[in-house]
Amino acid sequence: MRRNTISASVYLALVVVAIVSRVWQVPYGRDVGVALTASFLLLEITRTPALQRNVGLVLTILGAISAWYGDNLGPALYDALDRAQIFMVMFFAVMWLRDPAVASPSLHDLRDAVVRQPPGRRYPILWLSSHILGAVLNLASMSLLSVMAAEQRDNRLRRRLSIALMLGFTTASSWGPFYVSVAVILTAIPSVSYADIAPLGILLSSIMLAVGWVYDRVFLWQAPTSGTQLPSSPLTLRTVGRAGLILLLLACSVLTTHQITGLSIPIALGVIGPPFAIIWTVLQSNIAGGRILIGRIFQSAPDLRNEAVAFCAASVFGFGVAQVLPPERIAAHLSAWNLGGDAIVIAVIFGMAVASAIGLHPVILVILIGEVLPPEVIGVPAPLLAIALLGVWGISTMVSPFSATTLFMSRVLNVPSHIIAWRWSMPVVTITTILVAVYVVILRHLFYS
Repeated sequence: MRRNTISASVYLALVVVAIVSRVWQVPYGRDVGVALTASFLLLEITRTPALQRNVGLVLTILGAISAWYGDNLGPALYDALDRAQIFMVMFFAVMWLRDPAVASPSLHDLRDAVVRQPPGRRYPILWLSSHILGAVLNLASMSLLSVMAAEQRDNRLRRRLSIALMLGFTTASSWGPFYVSVAVILTAIPSVSYADIAPLGILLSSIMLAVGWVYDRVFLWQAPTSGTQLPSSPLTLRTVGRAGLILLLLACSVLTTHQITGLSIPIALGVIGPPFAIIWTVLQSNIAGGRILIGRIFQSAPDLRNEAVAFCAASVFGFGVAQVLPPERIAAHLSAWNLGGDAIVIAVIFGMAVASAIGLHPVILVILIGEVLPPEVIGVPAPLLAIALLGVWGISTMVSPFSATTLFMSRVLNVPSHIIAWRWSMPVVTITTILVAVYVVILRHLFYS
């Protein structure tokens, strides 16, 4: 049996066990899930890119040392790997949706209409489309819409459209139910539900998109020339409706399952996503197409090694540090330093943005904050802390040269990722990060003081 087949089988088994053990109280289900997670990491760690592997190993070692120093090594490692399974289920479920989304005639019609919008409407329609599609289809939306930026010959226009696409996609992480940011933060702050954060996130993302549009018009826009204009195509109600129906069916199926059963959104997506993708593929082609999809997903499961290493390492780090920095001790220090909730939440927001700019994944800080700086310790209401983390999570990935967003755009545009992150995205991300901080502080004083 080839190594790839073994790894794929282990990943598939851990997804099934993770779902089953959270739907029913299966004896030793959590133990088996932890063992499978550890096995997958051991099988794939050497095939992980050096940067991600080294960062993951450093975080794991630091977390393990901290847990050992706190005399709680075994339980901390167990809890960290148990929690990480939730995210691994979500990655697996989202992977199923990529192929049928990219091949969907309805979504292709929508993509073609968006791409062929005339100057003046092109920018807002692009970021609105990437925002809504991204909220449900995740990175598949980038694959659909990136052609608009890729086909431009004018460098200034390529930059503008790339920022529009990334900003639309990343700001949806403040409320999109299928973004890993929502899953991580709802797990890190268990007192918050999706219904608590979705309205605040939708309002915040709308404001950020509007500010991003103003930034583009003031600093980047230039009068179109004949070489930058494309043949226009109407964006009809029928085109939007057909694509919207697919997204609505998927979102309603997952969220209804979440509400009725009480399962977390990642687990609900793990239950609904694969059969939805298979049916979607069969309707597009035939039963053979469904079988091909199943085989392709099985063979691609080991490709999730990067995400598995990052999220498992971050979980171990967060749980480990919590053993030597318990919330009670942190609360005492904050009280002695007389730091208020505003100062702390602003520091958290800008800290995440800076950490992302130097290459650290937001999940590291979010899990750490959830373990050592819960809402009751820092004096910030749980929904506000959650929306602060969600608001900065997505936009901070725009300034990380190692995030999936910038690496994807780098491949599409053939532009180094550090140019996209540090030169193209830094100004608008700085503005929107300030906006997130102001938004959270205003909400705190208006409704929670």
